[in-house]
Amino acid sequence: MLTEAREFEQMNNKFLEENATFEKEKKSEEWGRDGFTNKLHATEELLAKEHAEFKMACDNDNKRMYAVRTKITNLEAGVSTLNGKVEEA
Repeated sequence: MLTEAREFEQMNNKFLEENATFEKEKKSEEWGRDGFTNKLHATEELLAKEHAEFKMACDNDNKRMYAVRTKITNLEAGVSTLNGKVEEA
């Protein structure tokens, strides 16, 4: 009976050690997963911010290009008017 009690005690101690190791690894995996999830969300936020900035830059560039195109069109119209006056004279 005494040997059975010792065997039980040894098996119980071994089980407790394995359980502690398991819990430690489980927490490490949870922390790792949480860390990667946080990095993912931060990256998504950064991407959304950069996308908004890119879109705003494109809008500004489009406005600037439209203004330049309008100016060129007006200048071409002025040149045509002047050419017409020169031909009349």
